[in-house]
Amino acid sequence: MAQRTANAVNYTQSAFVNPQTATDTLVVAAVTNSKIRVHSVSVVTTIANNVLFKSNTTAISSTAPIAANGGYILPFSPEGWFTTEIGEALNFTTSAATACGCHVVYSME
Repeated sequence: MAQRTANAVNYTQSAFVNPQTATDTLVVAAVTNSKIRVHSVSVVTTIANNVLFKSNTTAISSTAPIAANGGYILPFSPEGWFTTEIGEALNFTTSAATACGCHVVYSME
């Protein structure tokens, strides 16, 4: 389990996906009795795209409209930007069939 303190998060891991279709894409698989806390994110897309993160099928982030050849970064936060429900996977949803890159740093709780 990740141990959070005021200054650091222990046991962080990273994962990335490169979806090329408008779909939900698994980023981190569900783990029984654990939550996935996302501490940082980077997203880049080649054409206009709306993206969001889900706990299984439920949105846990706002939809981010990204312009062509654009993206965004959520810098490292020890408290995390969003968290899945216990025992649910972290999914990344895209609205456009285009090359898109998504990288997350996360911990299991």
